Formats: sequence, structure tokens, C-alpha cells
Amino acid sequence: MTQPETLKTDEYLPWSRGKGNDVWAMLRAAATGDLETVQALAAKDPALLDCELEYRTPLHFAVRENQLEVAQFLLDHISDPVYGFPESPVEMARSRGNIAMLKMLQAHLLQRFQVIPEGTIIARHIKNRNLPTVRKILSAQPELIHAADERTNQPIHWAVMTRQRQLIDFLLENGANINAMRADGARPLDLTNGDYHYRGWRDLPVEALRPHEVLIGYLLARGADYDISTAAKIGDLERVHELLGENPALANEVPDYSTYYGGLPLRCAAGAGHLQVVRLLLERGADVNGVERIAPQGGALHAALGGKHHEIVRLLLKHGANPNAMVESSGNCLWTAQRTKAGPEILNLLAAHGAIYGVEMCCYSGDAVTLGAMLSANPQLPIEPAQLQTAIENNHQALVNLILHYQPELLRHVTIHSGNNPQYLRELATRGLDLGHANWLGVTPLHRFAADGNIEMARVCLEGGTDLNAIDDEYSSTPLGWAARNGKAGMVRWLLERGANPKSPLDKPWAQPLEWAKRKKHPEIVQLLEQPEAKLPDAQSRAADIFSD
Repeated sequence: MTQPETLKTDEYLPWSRGKGNDVWAMLRAAATGDLETVQALAAKDPALLDCELEYRTPLHFAVRENQLEVAQFLLDHISDPVYGFPESPVEMARSRGNIAMLKMLQAHLLQRFQVIPEGTIIARHIKNRNLPTVRKILSAQPELIHAADERTNQPIHWAVMTRQRQLIDFLLENGANINAMRADGARPLDLTNGDYHYRGWRDLPVEALRPHEVLIGYLLARGADYDISTAAKIGDLERVHELLGENPALANEVPDYSTYYGGLPLRCAAGAGHLQVVRLLLERGADVNGVERIAPQGGALHAALGGKHHEIVRLLLKHGANPNAMVESSGNCLWTAQRTKAGPEILNLLAAHGAIYGVEMCCYSGDAVTLGAMLSANPQLPIEPAQLQTAIENNHQALVNLILHYQPELLRHVTIHSGNNPQYLRELATRGLDLGHANWLGVTPLHRFAADGNIEMARVCLEGGTDLNAIDDEYSSTPLGWAARNGKAGMVRWLLERGANPKSPLDKPWAQPLEWAKRKKHPEIVQLLEQPEAKLPDAQSRAADIFSD
């Protein structure tokens, strides 16, 4: 791994929850098994145990690199051992063949969250809406009512996320805990609209119950704990008033589960448009800029703008809401106002309170006019490579040209992750874009395009001299391995024709393309990769075709 520029600072980085250099030291120590450094950094700042970069935590790197002592220390000191893993930690250890790590994780997850293989099996049947099979399994083995999958979801969590009322009834009648808590703090009541991995607006079949708020009422009727954030979310002024009377501190208490789907009461009420609840919470001392993991500068104003609740927007600004607050992966307030077509009045109101669009949002939206004014006033305006990367990947050519006019050297530090304009990529390569430049995890553009199955963009990378068999740090795999892992049969065939090595890396058989295809159950790719070498296209004979076809 290479320390990214964003972490080369002693400033506190709210998204990473630590000073940049400290965050890097912690991630690096976890990856190298330096337990002494991990412990010293944790003593200095306990929040570093949960620090992250691009959602990857110290535990992620300890598991990835099979650092048993560090992983055990982290498991003993963090609350959520599954956060920050694109796949579960158990799957990461299993796929790499790290048996000792696998057993340690399984023992920990079993003890704390009742995670067992049967939990994953039951979860699959619930997601497939196979109620008879779930009934049969749990009737035969009633103790599995609490069995959790590798992300710590019990059957009751999945029944709620998939909105199956009959299954919820069956589970509760057979002893399920309606307030069962996952590793991230989520209860069934928090999951009526899904979560990060299973989203109600995206993953539910058409026949599922709608709207999800109906299910909130049903769970409350069945005995779910009725907390202040839920009351604020559904606009129950009486319940919010009652709870604040019992404990005024609840106005600013971050709940166990704080995400896009729930969090501080003020953000919940503002996002849902419940003006009277917002007023009550402000009167009772709610911090208009209350800090949450996804909103380190406050999220209530952003939520109100996203919901087009403009009277609440005015009220929050009057109480000192930060007009430049950003919510994780959701932009800032001014960008949200523009996205939701708030209109001139609200845009001017935000500007009058000091809202600015900022470089990041200009690059995301392609606003060359605003950024042009900023660069004219300050040609050395700080622009990060990742911001230029965003503009390139969104094909904002005018804005990219504007940036390069003032800061042409910035292009040399950019690593492309996506895009679908091969001709423009060629042009940028002639202007200094290194098509073989890897990011901090050793991932090249060719890895990304291979995973996407984008042959035309991959072709440009090869034209630019990208290493066909480059190995990344995250999955220890070549672009061919990434294509096999993601089920891109056409890309696998194309890479093989161009001489990609199907046996690389030799020292890590688990990371070879064939093993990825087998584990991910891509039979067509398995068949391609199992051909005898004599039947594979000759790499030498195809080398000349890279530039011709």
C-alpha cells in the first residue's frame, strides 16, 4: 500500500476519524502486524481503532493480511467487527485459506452475535421469500430463531428488511427478539427501509409491502421499543414530548444505529418534514449541527433540503445550521438544494448564510462557470487529484480542460476508476494521464475496467502500456482475476487473447482467476479458464493485435 496524499497531514479528518498521519500509521500497523504500534496509537486516541479510509478499517487490513494478534486485539476493543468489509470478514479469511484467522473470527462472531452457517442459509431463503422452507427449518430446529448470518442479521432482521409480515409474526410467535440488535446497532425497527447492503427502494420485489412506514407501526404494535428517533421520523409529536420530559438529554443522544436511514432525532424529523417536531427539539436544546458518523458537521439541514422541506430549512438556518455541511457520499447543502430544484429563494438564502458550492461539487456536477470564477481569483486553488478524477469519470470535458489550463501537472497524479469515453481517455493520455497509475491499494484502471467488463476502455489502457498482469494489494489479483471475480466472461476471453496469465499470482493460488470464478460460481468463466493451455490463444500471436482490432 502507498500512503495517499489525503492522509499526509496532521489535521483531523472527520471522515477518517483521526489525524491523517495517525490514521495511516494505524492502518499500516494493522496490515503489517505491528501490535505495539496499534496499541500505542489506540492509547493516544481510542477513536483510531475505528478509523477508516474508503470504508476500510484497521480490522479490514489485519484480516486481509492474516495478522492474528492485531485482529484479536481489535476484536476485543471495537463494537462492530463487520463494518468496512465489501465481503464479510469471515468470507475474506475463508477465500484466502487463512484457517486460524477464520476460526478466530467465527468464534468471536458466534459468542457475540450467534453467527453460524445456518444463519446464512436461513437468510437466503428469507430473501427468496421462501416462507414454507423457513418454517420447516425453524420448526425442526427452533434454536436457529436467533441464528445470525455473517453480517450479524438474525431472521427477524431479514424478515423486516424484506417486509414479510407473515414471517415476522411466525418468528415472534416462536421466540424471536423484536429488539434484537446487530453489530452496527440496528434493530428490526431501524430496518424497515433496508440498509446499505439491501435497500428497500432498490432490492425489494414489486409485491412487497409499501410504504415502509406501515411496517414501523406494525412493529410498534408488536412491542418494539419506541425510541425518540423513530418517533421523530414518523412525526409523533406527543411521543417526542413524552420522552424529552423523561430525559431532556435524548434530544442530542446519537442512537446506536446512525446511518442514512436513521440517526439524531432532529435529522430524522427534518428529513421527514415534521415541522412541529423540529420546533420542539430545537426548543429543548437539540444541537442544530449535531455530529454523527455520516454527518460530522451536522445533517439536519442537508436532510431538510433533500426532502424539499423549505420551511424547516429556513428554521434551521435561523438557528445556526451549517450551510456547508456535507453528508457522506451525498454532497453538501447547496448541491442538494440544486439537485432537488429548490429554486432561487432557497439557493439565495443558503448563499446569504455563507453556503458555497466548493471544488468537489463543481467537479461532480461539471459546473465550469463557478469553478472558473474560483480559479480566476486563485489560479493555485487547492484541487485534489480525486476531484479531477471525478470530473474525468463523469465526462465533464470543459471543466477538466479548465482545471488543466491552470494546473496541468495535476493530471499526473490521477488514477481512473470508471468511465466510458475511450477517445477522451486517449486524449488525456497524450496530455499526461498515466493509464498504468495505481491507487493507494495498487489498483490500476485496467483492474477497474476488467471488473466492469468494459473492453473498449481496457483496450486504451493496453495501448498506453499498462501492465496486463499487474497485481493489486486488496485482492492480490490481476485484471484477469478481477474480471473472473465479477463474472465478466467476455472480458476474461478478451484478456486471455491478449496474453493475460491465467496462473498469476503463482505464490497465492487463492487469488488466481480460476479460483475466483469457482468461489463466485461463474461456470462459463470456469470453463474458459480450465481449457488446456494448448487451446488458449497464443499470447505472442495476439500481441500485435492490441492496436489493430
